[in-house]
Amino acid sequence: MQSSSAPRSVTLDSTVRSTLKLELTGLRNQEGVICAALFASPDGYPNDSSKAIRSGCFPINGNPCLLEFADLPYGFYAASVHHDENMDGELNCNALGIPKEGIGFSGNPRIWKGVPPFQRAEVEFSDRYPMITITMKYLLR
Repeated sequence: MQSSSAPRSVTLDSTVRSTLKLELTGLRNQEGVICAALFASPDGYPNDSSKAIRSGCFPINGNPCLLEFADLPYGFYAASVHHDENMDGELNCNALGIPKEGIGFSGNPRIWKGVPPFQRAEVEFSDRYPMITITMKYLLR
């Protein structure tokens, strides 16, 4: 399990392709779907899925929930996920902009004063790190 940003001094062979696994822990229930986006750069991170290299909404298959992105080159990525409990396709927030549904980011950076920057969520995907574990956070109960 990887829980912190990888050192950028590592050189990865981007010609090697494999399946990246996202393990989501701490789901408060199994209602709705998990929406995930995987980014290779800060462009569009964390919520413009049109700029993500992979994205989609997936059924919850347990707790922890396992998502897979097949045929992905080794490299450095940042993932953002949200638990769309009511399946409306949006991250529902209160009047102050605080999410009512669960959110999570690769690297499990502390969520304080908004979305963590791309660099704090960027992690290595390689034969050494084939899985990223994300702990879901529910800011409102």
